[in-house]
Amino acid sequence: MNKFINLREGKFPIILNLDIAYLKDSIDFADLQSGHTSLLIAKLTEDLFSCKGEIAINFQDRCQSCLKDTPVHLTIDSNVIIKDSDILLEDEEKPDETHFQKLKFFEIEKLILEEISLNFPSLIRCKDQNCLKLEDAFVEEKIQPFKKIRDLLD
Repeated sequence: MNKFINLREGKFPIILNLDIAYLKDSIDFADLQSGHTSLLIAKLTEDLFSCKGEIAINFQDRCQSCLKDTPVHLTIDSNVIIKDSDILLEDEEKPDETHFQKLKFFEIEKLILEEISLNFPSLIRCKDQNCLKLEDAFVEEKIQPFKKIRDLLD
C-alpha cells in the first residue's frame, strides 16, 4: 500500500498517525511484528519541509551471542528535513539529516523505511542473564611474533 502525498499543494502541517505493520514485506532485515508512526510534516519554505515525530516498531530478531529469538523494541525520534530530489546535486553545503524525494509524489513509506534502516541496532542482544557476554567470550592475548627472539637476546 503506497501512500503518496503531494507536498507542493495542500494545507500544512500534515499529521500522520499510521499503523506500519503492513511494511512487513518491505523490511527484509528484520521480522516486523508491529509498528506505529506519529509524524508531523511542516512547510518551512517552498522547497523545504520538516518532518518530526516518532516511529515505534517491534520486531523479532536473533541474539548475536546465544542465537535465541528475541523481541526488540525500537523507538526512533525523527527530525528530518525533506528536500526535492531535483536539487540533490546542488545541495552540497554540509551533511545533515536530509531526506531527498520528489515532492509532488512524496512516498511516506520511503521516509519511514529509511529512518528504520538508519536507526536499526547494529548489535542485537537478548535480555537473558545466562546469555554469553561479548566481553566474557574470550580473552585474546597480544600476539608478539618476536618474543622468542627477544628472550634469546636477553
